[in-house]
Amino acid sequence: MTIAKETLSETTTQAIEAARPELVEVALDIHAHPELNYQEQHAAQLLSGTLEKHGFKVERGVGGLETAFTATLPGGVGGGPTVAVLAEYDALPEIGHGCGHNLIAMAAIGAGLGLKANLGNLPGNIMVIGTPAEEGGGGKIRMLDAGVFKGVDAVLSSHPSSNRTVIPTKIPMGESWSLAMVGYRYIFHGKAAHAAAMPHEGINALNGVIHLFSGIDSLRQHLREDTRIHGIITDGGMAPNVVPEYAAANFMLRCRDRDYLSDVIVGRVRQAAEGAAAMTGCGLEVEEYYPFYENVRPNAVIAGLLLNNAGVSGLPLDEPFPGRQGSAASTDFGNVSQALPAYELRYAVSETPVASHSREMTETATSEYAINAAINVAKAMTLTACDLLLDPSALLAAQAEFDQRTGA
Repeated sequence: MTIAKETLSETTTQAIEAARPELVEVALDIHAHPELNYQEQHAAQLLSGTLEKHGFKVERGVGGLETAFTATLPGGVGGGPTVAVLAEYDALPEIGHGCGHNLIAMAAIGAGLGLKANLGNLPGNIMVIGTPAEEGGGGKIRMLDAGVFKGVDAVLSSHPSSNRTVIPTKIPMGESWSLAMVGYRYIFHGKAAHAAAMPHEGINALNGVIHLFSGIDSLRQHLREDTRIHGIITDGGMAPNVVPEYAAANFMLRCRDRDYLSDVIVGRVRQAAEGAAAMTGCGLEVEEYYPFYENVRPNAVIAGLLLNNAGVSGLPLDEPFPGRQGSAASTDFGNVSQALPAYELRYAVSETPVASHSREMTETATSEYAINAAINVAKAMTLTACDLLLDPSALLAAQAEFDQRTGA
């Protein structure tokens, strides 16, 4: 089915601009009520309720997750593929929405409303999927495992990204656009004793943790340069005059190559922990506390569609830097991108650089510049979803590239 791009663009712009006050209110409301992973009761109800009010069929608690939801509308011209837009809405401890998830949520709702306005010309189905717990809980992983994405043919998402909007389309095969990641908790068990009167009767669990940090620092020069290992001490004793009998540290382990991460880095860090335990006479437990986030697999076909739609959506673009593209962070969107054709549009929310996971980003996430950018991203995602629904060859090409990148 052929619909003039000008018609789609005009309908999309009118619908999203008409909804601008409501969308801005959603973004500011979520920002003012930051909620940690799997605790996003307010945000999930606000987002799903907004879509329900606009006629979407909403299912809450999908995948067994209380703060997850799907919102679906069938197209107006018969059967066809299903394209989903993802919303994220969890916040960070202490600093709130320092990753701008309130903007991600607003852009997803905006795209949903833009698609609804074009519904009479669209085949298939449109979905907005509310995905909780990106910051540490792996909500999308659990939703994938529960079958929430079954029947979805392509996925679009977005993410704030400092002061540059880049949509690369020349993407070498095998390139990863994020770091795969897993988190482990290393727990050392010692023996309490008076730290001054009878220290020789104690076994210092905190020393085990300190030696683990030292061991990891010694490892760094012998691991690939794209390896990232960072951690915190979560437990280190209760009083300085008691030899700590319990100490623990949480570490995140990351690499662009998921096999190198799982086959090499995880084992080497465990060896360092075992060595630290042996040096200090401690017992050791190792627990996975952060699920395995796959690296993001890009899709140049969807990127090309977004690139074409960015201009007509008022989204200014920057030239890609030479070399590898993507993010040096990690996301459970990577797991989605390993399961089906998907693309996450990373866009500028400031005219000057601003670090993610910072208080500066928390402040930026309510700025007029960021709000306007997210509105334009909603328009670009709407038009790209329309392309995938209306042009079977585009969706087939996206699937073919996905298969090629997976080696299928």
